[in-house]
Amino acid sequence: MKKTLALLLSLAMIAALAGCGSSSAPAETTAAPAETEAAAPETEAPAETEAPAAETEAPAETEAAAETEAAEAVAIDGDPVTIKFSLSHAATEPACVAAYEFAEAVAAKSGGNMTVEVYPDNQLGSERDVVEGLQLHTVQMVDPANAVLSNFVPEVGIFSLPMLFESKEQLYNALDTVGMTFVDKCAEQGLQLLGWFDMGTRHIMTVKKPIESMDDIKGLKIRTQESTVELAGMAAFGAASMPMAYNELYTALESGVLDGAEAANTNYLAKAFYEVAPNWAIVGWLEVVCPVLMDKQFYDNLTDSQRAVLEECVADMLVSEREKYAQSEEDALAELEAKGVNITHPDRAPFQEKAIEIYKQYEGEFGKENIEGLLGHSYE
Repeated sequence: MKKTLALLLSLAMIAALAGCGSSSAPAETTAAPAETEAAAPETEAPAETEAPAAETEAPAETEAAAETEAAEAVAIDGDPVTIKFSLSHAATEPACVAAYEFAEAVAAKSGGNMTVEVYPDNQLGSERDVVEGLQLHTVQMVDPANAVLSNFVPEVGIFSLPMLFESKEQLYNALDTVGMTFVDKCAEQGLQLLGWFDMGTRHIMTVKKPIESMDDIKGLKIRTQESTVELAGMAAFGAASMPMAYNELYTALESGVLDGAEAANTNYLAKAFYEVAPNWAIVGWLEVVCPVLMDKQFYDNLTDSQRAVLEECVADMLVSEREKYAQSEEDALAELEAKGVNITHPDRAPFQEKAIEIYKQYEGEFGKENIEGLLGHSYE
């Protein structure tokens, strides 16, 4: 009996164990899909599509890195500085347009360490006032007429002699060679000469009487810049030459204080002088240039890296200004013609003959060989 009961219990345990084994098999089978789902993200198409997107962004990161490296290549040291740049010209004239470009370039190349504030239209004072401002350290950068600088550095007055140049190329070569020999003379006056702007070929405007020949100028009160050389030149042509601040010129013409003045196509148009002096004689009696000057003390206090940025940007500005001015002269003349300005073309030969008298008058001051060097030929 006992043997029979033991046999029955053994059979029951075997059956129970067999039942447990059969229930665990489905559990393992259910786990397989879970493992498959875990692997799914590694093989999803969207994941593979996103990978190229990251590769597409890489060039932008490369450009950013390149820009960073470029910025680091011009490492700027020294405290931040602000440069007040005073100009007498209208904001639309080439010098001011180039100055605004210069301001942007300085800010970019210095990483914001150097800021240039551009003040057109004599906002900080007359041209003479702002040159004195350099000496007083109230302004950092200016571009006065060469005639104004000649009151501080008489040697630069050689560029105020009439009828010197026949082409822009001849002019620019003279500015970049002879013009830069005046650096030391400017330094003696507390001025740092950085380069020269082209302010255009000057012609003659008149209020009432049109100029058909040099004889028509005789006796007329013609404004010139504040330069004894230019005053002498215009007087040699027969005019009663008068100096006057540029910012007073429009009113003087309008009121009849003056019979006329001289200017380039561009500023004659930009300053609307044609409204009060509608006669425009294409004489080309003078090539006006403007020195770009800085307060020497300010310049000397710049760090080497700041000075390098300044000089690089100044060089670019000079090229840009000259190109813009040459083009603006052509464009301005076409616009003046369209406006109905009375344009005449007097013979230049009598003016050139009279100019020789001025050369001889100033040989002692500038040197005959220097004058002939600018002319490119000898004179008797």
